[in-house]
Amino acid sequence: MSLLLLLVAGGCKKVNDQSGAKPVITIDEKYTKVEGLNSGDQLRIPVQVQSAAGIKRLAWYLITKTTNGTSAGDPVTIDRTDAPTSLTDTIGFTVTDNFLALVVIAFDVQHKNSELHITTDNIRSVQKIQFKDDISHRPSVFEGKKMVVEGNVVSEFDLAAISYQTIVNGTASGETSIAIADKRNAPFAIDINVTNGLSGIVINTTNIYNAIVKDTFTIGQVQDDAVVISLDNNMTGIEKMYTTVNNTVSGTVFSGTAVTGLSYAIKKSGAYGAEITLLVGNPADEFPFSFNFLGENDIEAVRITGANAGGKNAVVEYNVAKVYKPLKVFKNIVLTTEIGSGKNNFFSAYQAPHVFSIDNAAPNDEMIDIGFFKYTSTSNNIMPPAVFAAGTAYANALAPYMTGFDKAPYTLVTANRPSVNVTSFDTLLWDTQLMEHVATKVAAPTAQGGEGYNIYATNRRTNNVFNVGQGFYIGWGQWDPINNQSFGIVIVRNYQVTGQYATITLDIKVPEEDQRVKYNPVSLFNYP
Repeated sequence: MSLLLLLVAGGCKKVNDQSGAKPVITIDEKYTKVEGLNSGDQLRIPVQVQSAAGIKRLAWYLITKTTNGTSAGDPVTIDRTDAPTSLTDTIGFTVTDNFLALVVIAFDVQHKNSELHITTDNIRSVQKIQFKDDISHRPSVFEGKKMVVEGNVVSEFDLAAISYQTIVNGTASGETSIAIADKRNAPFAIDINVTNGLSGIVINTTNIYNAIVKDTFTIGQVQDDAVVISLDNNMTGIEKMYTTVNNTVSGTVFSGTAVTGLSYAIKKSGAYGAEITLLVGNPADEFPFSFNFLGENDIEAVRITGANAGGKNAVVEYNVAKVYKPLKVFKNIVLTTEIGSGKNNFFSAYQAPHVFSIDNAAPNDEMIDIGFFKYTSTSNNIMPPAVFAAGTAYANALAPYMTGFDKAPYTLVTANRPSVNVTSFDTLLWDTQLMEHVATKVAAPTAQGGEGYNIYATNRRTNNVFNVGQGFYIGWGQWDPINNQSFGIVIVRNYQVTGQYATITLDIKVPEEDQRVKYNPVSLFNYP
């Protein structure tokens, strides 16, 4: 970045808020407002303070723009126990694109203070260097081979120059200019002859306002011969694997001599299956590869094996980090508060036929997740059977529905949450995706985009507000102490009250794995 060294010259300005008894802060007149700065500039402003009483502290901090207005940064302080009457120092900081003002404050030993604001505007953004596919590192290259470093430079202001340097044995070469085809979006492709000791290629850029931006494409090591297998984006594992669908693994093979064989195998339940051959590309010493495999619950890793004409081999294992299983989807689940044969009051995600009436609910009581009950004459509630333990009113309301029950499962039932809507319901397709949604959109603080709702530790068991297109979460986990660990999402499609009874139509998504059986040992109540 360019360096702005702002030196004090003639025409100084003295700032004293109200009285000569306060410290006097002196800077050059031209620095009361600084303009024409580039983001990333190093700004240095000499400041002098005078106080007959003696100076106790000189402090300064930055004010920056935020999405919600402005923010004051942490102060930098210089404390003097010897209370000098004169103090000179240089304030230095890096300009950011959201910089608004520098605030300088001086205190004397009598705690009187003076304050000075140095403002600016129109901070110019600087250009950005983007390497191809966001890859700025190669773990290995081969002596005597050629490599190409590609990318582009994007700039809000016209570019004045682009060049590159190679770093060999820690020493940078002279700069080699790169032609600029487009001054706002300039592609580059640099052919490099690999020599022993090569560790990086530096890209230098300058715009018309003398903003200098550099970045380095780094090299791990230079080898005579080897087989190097690299996944796209320098991934070191399979970050996400989706079951029931094809998953794609892509990357590039680099080799000092021609690759003679490339294959992969899938690790399942602790053991690798057969090797599956992949085609060798052209040229055979550097080519991309790609293959698909069907995701399954017990797949743990993918192994890729390569060999070359020089007798070198590589075996790389890529572990699966997260497994995404499809959510179970229930459409048009209709429940009623009316009790009677064929009147479905209960829903079970993991027990067919999934809706139950007084005819068949009791034999399946341990598998019931939620029910639709008339709680009072004016309140129709979605609740789990275990809510009976919340008090006499709940027990009395549920008793007619739970005839023949001897167990009552606990299920979390939240109030309507803003994060449950038609869009979120339709786009949540996978169990791990739903868990991430709960963590980031519900439990996370509002400042981080969540609702600040501790869904993991709430024992809420009721909802009685039903608006079409809105919804709530259900959850499974431990009752005492409360620890909700897995969740489903529910959206209201229709709600009707006819006379003394209500009918509700729900769409529900839940994890594929049976959460009811999994958590019943720590969430099942005896009834009554």
